Amino acid sequence: MEKMDSIKDIKENLQTIFKDEVRLYSLKGVEKTSMLLGVIATFFIVLLFIILGIVFGSIALASYLNTLLDHAYWGYLIVGGADILMAILVVILVQRTKVPLLTSLFVRILVNIFNIREDEDK
Repeated sequence: MEKMDSIKDIKENLQTIFKDEVRLYSLKGVEKTSMLLGVIATFFIVLLFIILGIVFGSIALASYLNTLLDHAYWGYLIVGGADILMAILVVILVQRTKVPLLTSLFVRILVNIFNIREDEDK
């Protein structure tokens, strides 16, 4: 009879350990997911400010070129042409490397945040 009680105790302990392990891994998953979403949100917010800076900087440069060239719209055409040329160069770069722009930067940030080591996947 005593052996049956100890087997039941062991079974209950194993079930408790299993449930605790499941909770632990679910909490770790939630933590990693929230970190990932925080990184993505931060990345997009920073990117938004960079884009706004580029847009307003381009407008200011175009207005300055308009006053230098003493013309109403040549500055806007020059800056717009430069922007189109840079966009074409970025597209060519992405096509040659077959890797989207900023991928390595984003991966490095995620690796640092999640403390991923090279030997973990082996």
